[in-house]
Amino acid sequence: MAYATALLALLDIRTALVGLLAFLVLSWALRRPRNLPPGPWEWPLLGSLPTLALASGEPYEVFLKMSKKYGPIFTLSILGQRIVVVHGYDAIKDAFQNPSLNDRPESHMITNMLDGSVGIASASGKVWKEQRKLSLNVFKNFGVGKSSFEDQIAREAEQLVYEMVNFKQKSFNPTKLFSTSVSTIIASVIFGKRYDYDDPEFQKILAGIGRNMELIGAGAAMQFLPVTKYLGFLPSMREMQSNITTTVNFTKNIIKNHVKEFNPDDMRDFMDMYINEMKEKEDQRVETVLSLNNLVSVINDLFVAGSETTATTLRWGLLYMMLHPEVQTRVQQEIDTVVGRNRMPKLSNKPDMPYTEAVILELQRLGNIVPLGVPHRASRDTSYRGYTLPKDCFIISNQWALHTDPELFPEPEKFNPERFLNEAGEVFSPDEFIPFGIGRRVCPGEQLAKMELFIFFTYLLHQFTFKKPVDSPPLTVKGHLGITLAPQPYQVCAVPR
Repeated sequence: MAYATALLALLDIRTALVGLLAFLVLSWALRRPRNLPPGPWEWPLLGSLPTLALASGEPYEVFLKMSKKYGPIFTLSILGQRIVVVHGYDAIKDAFQNPSLNDRPESHMITNMLDGSVGIASASGKVWKEQRKLSLNVFKNFGVGKSSFEDQIAREAEQLVYEMVNFKQKSFNPTKLFSTSVSTIIASVIFGKRYDYDDPEFQKILAGIGRNMELIGAGAAMQFLPVTKYLGFLPSMREMQSNITTTVNFTKNIIKNHVKEFNPDDMRDFMDMYINEMKEKEDQRVETVLSLNNLVSVINDLFVAGSETTATTLRWGLLYMMLHPEVQTRVQQEIDTVVGRNRMPKLSNKPDMPYTEAVILELQRLGNIVPLGVPHRASRDTSYRGYTLPKDCFIISNQWALHTDPELFPEPEKFNPERFLNEAGEVFSPDEFIPFGIGRRVCPGEQLAKMELFIFFTYLLHQFTFKKPVDSPPLTVKGHLGITLAPQPYQVCAVPR
């Protein structure tokens, strides 16, 4: 009798578990949005996570393989978050020019660490529009991205040359030098101050930002998942928190001093102009998102966006020049022919240096430093190419796949600057080449980045020939994926010309 009772109890437990499982599966199936793009099987609760975990390769490589099976537009779900991955120029363009697909997901990880402060990169709606418009106007007033700003970039390029000369042809890792030189340019606009290469506080900030770029993860997509707000106990999250706290305190101290010293008749830098606009709107009782709290995030966004991508591209530049000395020699010959040896290159020389410009474009294509772009978010249910993208889903563009498409770029793995030159030897950049993104959320610092890349790259090759140290490990173009795709650490020798 006792045995029969125990058996019945066990059967009841099993029945209950089966019923619970059936309920979860049915609930998941009923809640799944209709008319979604195709995609792999999704497990209840976990979604596509097991599929992705078992796949080999970097996320952008995995997504490209999936596109071969499911088509250029497919859908995934990760822990309840719907994600749509888009391949191909036309599909990416259609998505990112759609006003309903131009919001940003909330960066739960960063927002929590910044006490709710919102900047530009992860903002949407009025917050994004007002702060982006102000930032662009301020940069315009300071001449950023215009030829009048060239002298400031040139001074930092000259300082970088000086720093490299000091190594006296001995091997060094250029990461810190590039990070400092490029960051100093944007710092002078934002903070109104130039920081020396040996400034300990500034170097600590740069080191923290660089480390967080590695910790955030592939294409920055993971930081937007709601689950990240509950992962503060992880060692990597605690390290990020520490780095962000250091940067925030650094920024807040500068803001505090700017507020104290504020003079509406003397606009020294970006901070002054932001504070001035904020005060004017408050005095006029005009509704505004501008605040000292949000200014912290705006500065963080501008500082990171204005330094990390350019510095990483320059690191790829030296790496490929060591791997392709024939290309390096040809660039040097063009510089010498157009510029000569008695002065440094200028932006006005750029039209007469098509091969050098083509090399820079090829560096951006192969470097692919933002391989999955920055995620967008649907602000409402949106009809897109025959599918329905549900409100709050993420849209990710596989720019790596686009820039390595053999139909657009034959032999895509080959370093070939000539692909950006037409039959007349003029620079030609196809529409499908979008290193700065596309649509309304295109990188606002595109013009500044182009100026910096040209000036830094030509200054360096005018002054040096870059060679691999004899005793250093073999060079590799296999990148390390954090928030950007960066080269593996390497050593280089700068041999004066």
